[in-house]
Amino acid sequence: MKVIKNINNNVSLCLTDSGIEVIALGKGLGFKKPPYELELCQVERTFYDVDETYINMIKEIPEKVLDISIRVIDYARGLINAPINSNVVFTLADHINFAIVRSEKNMAIKLPILYDVKCLMETEVKVGFKALEFIKAELKIYLPEEEAASIALHIANAECTEENQVKEKNDEKIIENVTKIIEDYFEISIDRSNFTYSRFTMHMRYLIRRGKENKLLQGDNGALLNSLSASLGEIEKCVHEIIQYLNRILNCKITTEERTYLIIYINRLCIREEDHV
Repeated sequence: MKVIKNINNNVSLCLTDSGIEVIALGKGLGFKKPPYELELCQVERTFYDVDETYINMIKEIPEKVLDISIRVIDYARGLINAPINSNVVFTLADHINFAIVRSEKNMAIKLPILYDVKCLMETEVKVGFKALEFIKAELKIYLPEEEAASIALHIANAECTEENQVKEKNDEKIIENVTKIIEDYFEISIDRSNFTYSRFTMHMRYLIRRGKENKLLQGDNGALLNSLSASLGEIEKCVHEIIQYLNRILNCKITTEERTYLIIYINRLCIREEDHV
């Protein structure tokens, strides 16, 4: 196995002898300048079929958080019969890291769907609560139990069932249409390979799921929305077009809370593209 790119001190992108790209984890893998041949005894874990858009994401995630995510997915695989997509290790780690940052800043996000998720996804919620236990034990951080529902949704979305694959294909089409709305409105070309776009698409996937299940985020963020609309007028107008599309395609009514988050995420996306003009 040959290391072709270092992601961080302990994670590298490798090429197997048969020419397949894999993500390899092991202490000190990233200290040596690639390319170089890697002894298999140095590798603690490998991940196949990892989407290249998640490689930059790994750089942003603390190693302890990534380790917790791996443990959570291992636990999930012991409970769930369906195969679980390897990419969820990295998207879940990103979610957990973001949840920890919000917690440290006392930025609680209300997700009033825990009861519903418990009823619909009993096994996945069990995984979610186990994740909270891992985070508490390893990091001494106490996340609210609502995060168990968010983690359960991550797991459910990653289950490789035929139904999920059809849903994912349809969701990707919606996300691409939303991206085109943004590109046409601002006359820009969005780099779909960068980390900012990956985080935007993750947000969109869960928004779409919430819309389809009529479980859109509720909250009292009217003042924040008014402030964002005043300072980010053009973003707000673009979001208005997106909401009209989503309301129609999802047969729902996008809430103030969801609108607020769309403005924030799309603003980040547009700032990223402006920096590269």
